[in-house]
Amino acid sequence: MTGAVAHDFKHVDRVRRWALRIAEEEGFEDLEIVEVAALLHDIGLPSVDEESERNKHGQVGAEIAARFLKEKSVFTEEQIEHIALAIRHHCSQPALVAELLKTIGEKGRLIAIIRDADTMDAIGAVGLMRAFTSKAAKPEYDPENLKGDTWGLSGREFDERFAKGLGIGDTIIDQVNFQISYYDNLNTKAAKRLAKPLVEFMKKYIIQLKREINNR
Repeated sequence: MTGAVAHDFKHVDRVRRWALRIAEEEGFEDLEIVEVAALLHDIGLPSVDEESERNKHGQVGAEIAARFLKEKSVFTEEQIEHIALAIRHHCSQPALVAELLKTIGEKGRLIAIIRDADTMDAIGAVGLMRAFTSKAAKPEYDPENLKGDTWGLSGREFDERFAKGLGIGDTIIDQVNFQISYYDNLNTKAAKRLAKPLVEFMKKYIIQLKREINNR
């Protein structure tokens, strides 16, 4: 149920808006395939049954989207390939994507745009909303450590936590810290510029929360 909250059509539409804005700033001319890729980026989720298999929804979605677009005969084979590739890798591991973008050149631009647009929806005020709704079963914060054990961790440091089996953390604030770290994995200059104030907003929220709880 929490996954549905975080990945409903409102999420898809927000990603579409971010994708178009990033694409325009990056000078990506084929806005039609940007919009379609954004609208279809999570189409594989309903076909992935287990929570543990969610990381495969990009691959599943790419196959579904390619079949659908070929049936409609609206786009060229090359356009469909670009759309499917972006859907396939919008949720791939950052290190894998970074390496991929180095090797495939122009084809990687749409991947970068869709990934960054999806990431933008996890930061700022919307990011806070999603953290609290998607992780509602967790405690909001630890009264003894209000900023959380993960405060200030980079994307790479979170990866190291996961490699050690430590996970995101025990509280919703740890989830917020995790989403703040997404900034480190943005690919486009436009997204980095747009995301910076949103990330600062999230950090200030945690600092203000601590002040209010401590009456300071």
